[in-house]
Amino acid sequence: MSRPLPFVRRRLRAGTAVGVTAAIVGAAALIPALTVGTVVAPVGSGPAAAHVASWPLPPQPPRPGAARAAVTLYAENVAPLATIGGVQIGGSAFGSSFTKAPWGSDLYYGLTDRGPNVDGPNATKIEPLPDFNPAIGEFALVGSGSRAHAVLLRTIPLRAADGSGYNGRVSLAGGTGETITDLTGTALDPSPYGYDPEGLAVLRDGTFWVSDEYGPFITHFDRTGRQLERLSPFDGSLPVELSLRDPNKGMEGLTVTPDGRMLVGIMQAALNAPDGPKSKNVPVVRIVTVDLASRQTHEYLYALHAGDSVGTTVSEIAALNAHEFLVDERDSAKEPAANKKLYRIDLRGATDVSKHAQVPNATYREVHGGLLVGGRTIEAIAGKNSTATATANLAAVGVTPATSRLFLDIGGLVTAIAPDGSFFGHDKVEGVAVVDGGRSVVLSNDSDFGIDGTTTTTPPFGLQAKILPNGRQDSGELLKVDLAKVPAEYRR
Repeated sequence: MSRPLPFVRRRLRAGTAVGVTAAIVGAAALIPALTVGTVVAPVGSGPAAAHVASWPLPPQPPRPGAARAAVTLYAENVAPLATIGGVQIGGSAFGSSFTKAPWGSDLYYGLTDRGPNVDGPNATKIEPLPDFNPAIGEFALVGSGSRAHAVLLRTIPLRAADGSGYNGRVSLAGGTGETITDLTGTALDPSPYGYDPEGLAVLRDGTFWVSDEYGPFITHFDRTGRQLERLSPFDGSLPVELSLRDPNKGMEGLTVTPDGRMLVGIMQAALNAPDGPKSKNVPVVRIVTVDLASRQTHEYLYALHAGDSVGTTVSEIAALNAHEFLVDERDSAKEPAANKKLYRIDLRGATDVSKHAQVPNATYREVHGGLLVGGRTIEAIAGKNSTATATANLAAVGVTPATSRLFLDIGGLVTAIAPDGSFFGHDKVEGVAVVDGGRSVVLSNDSDFGIDGTTTTTPPFGLQAKILPNGRQDSGELLKVDLAKVPAEYRR
């Protein structure tokens, strides 16, 4: 608890209104330097009427020692996949999602995305390793301090039901309209095995559920990575309107509730509704729940805190219990001072916007964007507006997003540790593993395999290394955060 400065207490003991007033005048002169959080203020005409009043705190400088004590950094020491033109394509790229084993061990599981790729000319994508097989990695976190590191225990390649390995090419089942080429500029045909995994949930039986950006699909894999089943918006096992996802902004996050009963996925961005603005700048995204026993689905809304005006998107959702979750909201900037935050959300009280919705004046027409309220889609009602305006528009028709509050300011925390951005300065923090019910979290980054562009605009293309603020090539790292030790200014 904050206490008055000593000289203020001494004057209060003098027992005179003059003494109190003089103390306040003296303290007021020092207010810009105060960090104690309260001052003594007189009320009425005598010392008996004095009380402790709130006073705004000045901005606090970073506290690197306190912030650093709250975290442990683990490097993923995984061999590179290849070296092309002197540029390594990194192998430590299992950070698209990250989760802890639910059976009580200290094992963790990470996920690659579709594979190494960079932007090419004329809105194309270039894949330097066209046959890359997306995979799950099983990790143990060992050591402490400077000796802390993540050990890759095994790699689990993802395979279709027929045993064929998935690849990162455009999917025949859920295309994005992209053209993907290799380094020679040769176009790669769409593939029945095209898959872009982004979200990972591990069940107690050791099997996996993985969400992707192409369909979006949610696929069940056995312990060896072979497909058991697939949920899809094209056959109705997932809400049909999810197929309106923006290209490469599908189901970015996936989790399972601790009781193992429900999958919960979150879309990276708003849908491209037939009657609404395009996905960009619509500040609400959809959360989808799947009951694993009945396969019944429901949909809810999450409102981005910064809207989409600063390029924020959602990268992960992680379950705390059956109704509360952590959502990773981020921009795509490297540190320092990037916008990367975890929010604690609660689905209790959120409006179901699926075909089961009980919203006045609403109908459900799957081919027209799902739930229509007054003949308009959710995205059209929210509009290309600020978050405050969008949520007000939704409230006016009886729709309430999930409640949320700040859980951890990741960008603020790592900037306090290294104001130059040299500590965990990644642009894409995409994985969130919940540990001990949320007392700690382990964060992972999508390293983009350490590449982020080409050195030429015409084929054959050379690769450009992705460089962090510390001057190193980006690679996979894991940051364990002990919430009890995090300075209060970075959590709530």
